[in-house]
Amino acid sequence: MMRCYTSPMQQQFRSLGLTLLCGIAFLLCSSFRIVAHPISMSTAVADIYQDRVQVELRILTEDLMFYHSIEAGGDQMLSRKDLLEAAEAHRAFLKKYFRVLDKSGQTIEGNFTRVDTQEIPEEGVRLDQVMEVGVFYELHILLEEIPQYLTFTQNFGGEDSPVPAVMDLIMLQNGARLDFPVQIGPRSPHSVAIDWENPPRNDRMYWRERRDLMKKRREELLGITSYSSTYAYIYVEPFEIRFEILVPLLTLETWMPIERNEKDFLSVEEQEDLRKPLEQYIRSHCEGLVDGIEVVPVLSHLDFFSLDIRDFASQSEPRSIGMQNGRAGIIMTFSTKGKPKSASIEWSGFNDYTPMLNTMVYMMDGQGERHFLTENEPRWNWQTNEEGLGETAWLTLPAAPRQAVLSISPVSMTLAGVSALFLLIGYVGRKRALLWIVLPSFIVAGIVWPVTVVEISHPWKKINPPSTEQQKMITEAMMKNVYRAFDYQQDEQVYDALARSASGTFLENLYLQIKKGLIVQEQGGARSHVREVRWGSAASVTSGSSEAVFELNIRWEVTGTVEHWGHIHTREHAYDALIQIVAEDGQWKIGGMDVTSEEQLKSSTGLRNAA
Repeated sequence: MMRCYTSPMQQQFRSLGLTLLCGIAFLLCSSFRIVAHPISMSTAVADIYQDRVQVELRILTEDLMFYHSIEAGGDQMLSRKDLLEAAEAHRAFLKKYFRVLDKSGQTIEGNFTRVDTQEIPEEGVRLDQVMEVGVFYELHILLEEIPQYLTFTQNFGGEDSPVPAVMDLIMLQNGARLDFPVQIGPRSPHSVAIDWENPPRNDRMYWRERRDLMKKRREELLGITSYSSTYAYIYVEPFEIRFEILVPLLTLETWMPIERNEKDFLSVEEQEDLRKPLEQYIRSHCEGLVDGIEVVPVLSHLDFFSLDIRDFASQSEPRSIGMQNGRAGIIMTFSTKGKPKSASIEWSGFNDYTPMLNTMVYMMDGQGERHFLTENEPRWNWQTNEEGLGETAWLTLPAAPRQAVLSISPVSMTLAGVSALFLLIGYVGRKRALLWIVLPSFIVAGIVWPVTVVEISHPWKKINPPSTEQQKMITEAMMKNVYRAFDYQQDEQVYDALARSASGTFLENLYLQIKKGLIVQEQGGARSHVREVRWGSAASVTSGSSEAVFELNIRWEVTGTVEHWGHIHTREHAYDALIQIVAEDGQWKIGGMDVTSEEQLKSSTGLRNAA
């Protein structure tokens, strides 16, 4: 007499869709009365606790028949004896091909504590019933630390198995349903972040609260809520267009080969070796047009992320990445000579694992719009008729008075001085011969004066500095123009724009000072885009420079942003400096600046708004 026992997990399983699954399986099977449906269909219920994971697997007898080569008798029956032997042998199979991984991609070992074969009748199983009868396996996994992330994966049959394998995964946390059921397969593992502060409950009120919890989770994960999905973003900015793709490594491997020594891990050296072939792949599968001209994409960033990375614009520490739950962040840049009026990107890297790219498009500072790139519609197009789109606004400064100059000829003055010396020696020493040299020297000095004359700042006539209020106005406008110059992406363009505000002798120094302040090291050394320059205070000081027309102690604040993957990273800094202003060719310019202090006022990360 067989015992009738139903575990709590079996009850959860049945309450969450076993009946429906078996019904579908029966319909499939009824179409093949003699030969079973050639696909592995199984179900896993995983219950996650702080110290363990309990997994119950329901494996159809169809799997036992295929993977253990059980043959039916003349009556089209699989004997109970053969099925029981296969069920016991299947423990090793499941332990090898069903795995639970930690956040780094390492397999967490467990043991099968029980095998329940009570569904197998004494008389055996007919071939047309192999998708209705199952065997239950209980897998017990002890945890050394409280899990924050777990990944579930199965690869039944290995890489070359002729039998497609599909598994329905139902996740519980402390016995309460954690999320909706998902399907996992050889290239579609499922990773989950586990919230121990707000664990799920079985009461109905929990599901009413679900919407608020999901909204909070989306904000915490910065909009990237699925660990197995591919995300894409297009940014149209004044001087570049970026195409960004965040893709799981297993999906990336379906695009191109990923060479590695370990099957489940990609080393730091192997990550770097992937850069060149990936750029070649991108250039052969991605085409871009800017204002009707083809632009070759450049792989500007390639980073690799593990599960615990939420901010994908942050600089990731070099480390080995698990293939099952790692992701690659790819940023392609299309350079523009100026502000674009039209652009298009065409992507052809589609396959069964990437049938489309769900893409968010951000045009300048506008709200994001969703666009789907598919094999039938692989192109994104954009154009604008707006005049002066994104034009840099330069502030106009009043003209500076010109410095009084003194015209001199060093050559003529030298000759005149020598002649005067000879005249004195000849007169005092009564050497008349020297006096004959004096007159020709004076004549030569007069002749070369027009062609050797140079102008120098007049040593006695200085420019009177403007009023204190005018000094502040001039300096404020000049500093805002300095930051506007960094709207450009190319160093040559930045230099040309900075020349509006910086003296030639100080131009390079000013460029380096401002650029250093805009670099965000934690964002991979990205240069932030200046959103606002706020003037703080200014106080006139006694000039300590012989060249400066006036000097000020100034304070200003800068708000800059770095944006990738739909995230906005905002940084606010305050600076104090002693600045020297000079008059050069009728223009006010910065002749020198000594930054005395720098203070970070604010740092935040948020989501870019979508329409």
